[in-house]
Amino acid sequence: MRSKNKKTEPTASKPMNCPRCETGLDYVGTKKFHEGSRGWGFFLGDLGELFVNREHFDIYVCSRCGRVELFVDGIGEEFRPH
Repeated sequence: MRSKNKKTEPTASKPMNCPRCETGLDYVGTKKFHEGSRGWGFFLGDLGELFVNREHFDIYVCSRCGRVELFVDGIGEEFRPH
């Protein structure tokens, strides 16, 4: 009998394909996204940046259809090729 708690092995050697057209996705880098108003930084300078949330995302692009896939930087990287 098979165990239901089967561990998933990292598949970094397996290329990621576009879910729309099945073409391989190309890693184009990591992008920092700024969430919130830029007004805090304007009025309070560097102190205002403490109230702003920033997230880093690894970006993959399909060269055929232009689809973009975003993944949170630092989570599950062993499953994605770089």
